[in-house]
Amino acid sequence: MMFRFKALQRMREPDELDSPTLLAAPRGWIALFVVLITMAAALIWAFAGQLRVTVNAPGLLTRPGGTARVQSPYNGTVHRLFAHPADAVTSGQPVAEIRDADGRTRKITSPFAGRVVGLAVSDGQVVTTGTSLFTVERTDGPGDRMVAMVFVPSDRAAMLAPGTRVDLAVSTAPPAAFGLLRGKVSSVSPYPLTQEAITGLVGGELAAKRYTGQSAPRLVVVDLIPDKDTRTGYAWSTTSGPPTELGSQVSVAATINLGSQTPFDLVLGR
Repeated sequence: MMFRFKALQRMREPDELDSPTLLAAPRGWIALFVVLITMAAALIWAFAGQLRVTVNAPGLLTRPGGTARVQSPYNGTVHRLFAHPADAVTSGQPVAEIRDADGRTRKITSPFAGRVVGLAVSDGQVVTTGTSLFTVERTDGPGDRMVAMVFVPSDRAAMLAPGTRVDLAVSTAPPAAFGLLRGKVSSVSPYPLTQEAITGLVGGELAAKRYTGQSAPRLVVVDLIPDKDTRTGYAWSTTSGPPTELGSQVSVAATINLGSQTPFDLVLGR
């Protein structure tokens, strides 16, 4: 009853009928203008703004021929090893001796030139036909250049093309101190790599596990950009890069730059 009495009392006060009605307080208008300005800025950014589009993938520094394994064509016992890690070998050079069950000594030669990066056996070890003895980083010539082999997921590799810029974070040269190694895409494999193909390129099943995920990757070969003013002989995002020479068989994390897109195109997948 109290509320009804107050309502009747207000109806008996005609002097307030001509009072202006306040639809919104000044603070409300300010908040509305802020929201409208924010929405307008978001729309402008969606159609005119640019977002950097990149593809990230693991890889390693090596030679164009990659690595390969020297295998034993005989059954027997390792009698002697002529090569060890970091040794350079030439095509046809003896690298090991195997003594078979009849006591005959068989020499094993390297089928290609390169540098030994892994040793899988030791003196006195029993081996069979096909046993891996050495892992050799192949070199096709004395001036063989260094490249980065990057293993990109197949669903992202379709966007890559030769000449695309690549930044490489080298595990032995922390980017925070020495910057990123510069390169450009040289080639993209037309088909995904099998597990066996990856194993052959990186020199073993254990090393290949780092580059295989849920889907078979494609091989992207990255040529390093030369720069005679740095110690490594290659261009870096910093002025000089690391103070030491760049070694092969070093893991890298690649960021492949695909350009930029507007947020609107990115949402639509164009």
